[in-house]
Amino acid sequence: MTGWTSIHWLHTLTQPTLILAGTDDPLVPAFNARLLARLIPNSRLELIDDGHLFVVTHPDKTARTVENFLSHDDPPPGA
Repeated sequence: MTGWTSIHWLHTLTQPTLILAGTDDPLVPAFNARLLARLIPNSRLELIDDGHLFVVTHPDKTARTVENFLSHDDPPPGA
């Protein structure tokens, strides 16, 4: 596959960013989420112990994680 990538511009994002990923995702490996977290300033990585459908299999945990991120006033670690 050839295509466009945003990897070269991720460092320019200024808004707080929540990155959610499953630890056992065969379609989008957790490595991708770790890379995003390293490249996006003010990001927070949350790994859910599940696969690609963690939003469906763990809806309460996922919702709590998102709610916590959206309601938290403190800057992320390292900010």
